[in-house]
This record gives sequence, structure tokens and C-alpha cells, in this order.
Amino acid sequence: MKLKIITIGKIKNKNILLEIEEIKKRMPKLEIIELKEVKDSNTEIIKKKEYELFKKYLNSKNDIKILLWEYGKDYTTQKFYEKIKSLNKDITLFITGAFGANDDMKNSCNLYLSLSKMTFTHEMARLMLIEQLYRVQCFERNIPYTK
Repeated sequence: MKLKIITIGKIKNKNILLEIEEIKKRMPKLEIIELKEVKDSNTEIIKKKEYELFKKYLNSKNDIKILLWEYGKDYTTQKFYEKIKSLNKDITLFITGAFGANDDMKNSCNLYLSLSKMTFTHEMARLMLIEQLYRVQCFERNIPYTK
């Protein structure tokens, strides 16, 4: 199973970037694609332009598309592993910009995932998502990890 994260913007916090790079070393099948951040004073225009950037990654019929969204389903790590395993397909996860996804983006995804009821920066959300994907990989390979 291949895992891909498509996200808006680059990591600017060097500490978070180092953590992500460290985890990525242990996850050679994880691909992260950073799309250029959209600037505009109108949030609806930003969301529409971001959707246009995401569009080419939404066209694949062979993978499961999961949108990180505050109203998505939240899982324990074990339940997240079970869900990912049950999908039995390549997975692409999408992290939108600060204003969230427009309806076209939401309608293009198969599942919605929430990392928490709390709000985090996009950099923190990316780190937490990658950490959980690493833990899924550990469950899959029966590798113990520090709790």
C-alpha cells in the first residue's frame, strides 16, 4: 500500500521539519507533495484555487482519497490502523490551507479524517498525521514503538 500526502504550503518551523524528516526515513513508501500556498483576500477564491491545485491528484480512481477536516471521523490509533488496513488500496491524504476545503473538494474525497477536536497549525497537523501513519506501519509490520 502506498501512502501519499498532498498538502498546501511548506513547513517553516525547523523543529517540526526535522521531526517529519526523521519519521520519513523510516517510511520509504510515504510520498509528500507540497503545493504552493494560495494568496488572496477572499477566502472562497482561495478555497477554489486550492481545489484547482488538488484536482489532478483527485482524478485517480485507484486510490482512496481522505480529506483532513475538522468534521471528519476521529479514531484511536488502533482503530485508524484497522480502517486503513480494511481499505486495502493506495491512500492519498489531503491537507487543505487555513480556510478549509470547498464543497467540490469535500465531494471528491471518499473519507474525512479529524486528528482531534482541537485546532492545530497545518505544520503540527502534518506532523501528527505522519506520526499516526508511521504507527499504522508499525502495527502492520508488528514492530513495537514507544507509547
